[in-house]
Amino acid sequence: MRQQGLMKTGYYLAVLLFGLVTPTMAEVTVYGKIHVSGDYIDNGDDSDVAIGSNSSRIGFKGSEKIDNNTKVIWKLESDIDVSGERSDLQARNRYLGISHGYGSLIIGYHDTPFKTLGGKAGVLHDTIAERRAVLGVVDASNKFNKRSKNGVMYVSPKLAGMEVRLMRSAGEEGGSGDDDGAITSLSVFYKHDNMYAGIAYEDQELLDADGIRVGAGIVLGSTKLNILYETLDSSDDKAFDRDVYGLSVIHQMDKWQLRAQVFKQDENAAKDDTGAILAGLGAFFKATKNTEFYGVIGATLNEDNAKNPLAGSGHGDKYKPAKAGEDVKGISFGMVTKF
Repeated sequence: MRQQGLMKTGYYLAVLLFGLVTPTMAEVTVYGKIHVSGDYIDNGDDSDVAIGSNSSRIGFKGSEKIDNNTKVIWKLESDIDVSGERSDLQARNRYLGISHGYGSLIIGYHDTPFKTLGGKAGVLHDTIAERRAVLGVVDASNKFNKRSKNGVMYVSPKLAGMEVRLMRSAGEEGGSGDDDGAITSLSVFYKHDNMYAGIAYEDQELLDADGIRVGAGIVLGSTKLNILYETLDSSDDKAFDRDVYGLSVIHQMDKWQLRAQVFKQDENAAKDDTGAILAGLGAFFKATKNTEFYGVIGATLNEDNAKNPLAGSGHGDKYKPAKAGEDVKGISFGMVTKF
């Protein structure tokens, strides 16, 4: 009898301790995406076949309650090269922060609000027709699609469908106390039912340039439309003075999606005939909840002095034109699975 009483007492103590500990235990999620493709590319002078890893990734994220209104939030995400050409884990969004009813404050390495708004208009993410072949690009260099180092970002709570993001980053040139290369990025985003609209501003001190993006989207039945306008401007010269106009569409048909996008980059004010057009069309089939197959055709059409690539950021491989003025065209077949 005495032994049974001790066992019951131990059982009740275990239940009590479990009940006390469980609510405060950290919630951890392991997630990822594996995205591979076979690409056939013509750079205007030669053609070749390549395998793309397309921002395949693995990540860990979690939260832990401090009290009923406050919790710790964190994320550690890394890019993985499935093709095997790289063995390192390149950093993606990584941060530690606090979330409260008044918003979230995170510290670390994260997409700027300016970059995040640009992603709303792209519908062929990480494929050969990735938008960042022209959007945020100057002289074929990807300058205004930053994942910013040494950053502090505030994300407001959603109030009547509106969210504000403000980031200040010390940048890449110095430590957290050094403003060389500092970036200030701000966005205001509104979403209601089947539509959204947003505006973002970013200032990069190292480039002595800033940019504005304005985007909107709407869902009409089985079709979603997005539009985007971007303008970049230099303070002292015209090296970054140019505009981009974008239009994208997704049409849903049961398990199939048709996606198309066009981004037109005007010529740079500092150099004539440096404009380019990126066009892409894709068909995507959702085989399971987490897996899809696709085919995409894409092209970057360069003016005489332009040398914009096809793909690049997001896709992994950057397919450059043979020389300035040459077009880059390609076709790609891929598979994506998430976990």
